[in-house]
Amino acid sequence: MRYISRKNVGIFSLVLAILLAGWTEFAGCCEIRVRVPEGNSYVPFTIQDTSGKLSGLTIELTEALLQEAGCTPVYKALPFSRGLYFLKNGELDMMPNMTITRERKTFMHFIGPQLDETVLFVTKKSARHAIASVDDFKTLPLAIGVDRGKVYGPVFEQKRAVDPLFKSRLEEVSEVDVNEKKLAMGRISRFLGYGYNVMYQMKTNPLYNDFAIHPFVVHHDWVYFGFSKKSVSPELLVHLQAAYDRATRRGVFEAIRRKYTFTSPSASR
Repeated sequence: MRYISRKNVGIFSLVLAILLAGWTEFAGCCEIRVRVPEGNSYVPFTIQDTSGKLSGLTIELTEALLQEAGCTPVYKALPFSRGLYFLKNGELDMMPNMTITRERKTFMHFIGPQLDETVLFVTKKSARHAIASVDDFKTLPLAIGVDRGKVYGPVFEQKRAVDPLFKSRLEEVSEVDVNEKKLAMGRISRFLGYGYNVMYQMKTNPLYNDFAIHPFVVHHDWVYFGFSKKSVSPELLVHLQAAYDRATRRGVFEAIRRKYTFTSPSASR
């Protein structure tokens, strides 16, 4: 019996040594390539000051996770659709704010949830078209602005996939702030935006003075930290998941999210 106990102690010591070695390996040289928007500004998710330093909701959530894991972020400025391509090919390790889709599951691991996401319908205050469902988008006089590569919830995406007329009413852009400018100039009827960004812009951006949030909510769900299946090893993924779990139990992510919660401005129909 004494021999078995010593043997078990030896096995436990070996496993512990391997785990500690893995922790030391990740903590000492773990660099994670993280996509940020091209131009490095998508308030309040990513904000870049005059010195080039990044801050914002997504940056704080990302750095909280990676700090807990003993890893260092290396930020790569890329358009959203190109970021997905790089993540798929292993040229990028991580993209925050990821909606889980069947197609993305083929090349991406998900850790989270990270952030609550509401897709809002932004219009001019003077607009009077009634919208009660995504089907009503087809009745608008001009196109609806959307961001290339982004998804807006299962109902919207199913409609885009099977309804050619609906899809024809969508006008894609690749750069931040283009939809806002197009709406201000009357070139589109509405655009789809994400809650934190739209509410922040309503409070701080003069361009939004003539905009309102329509009562119709396109989608509400959670988004996740996305990691490349090509470049992030199973061992590192387990390490990151454990870090996420520890930080979640301490309320780290919830405290960060509360800092960026804004009251929705009055909406018009």
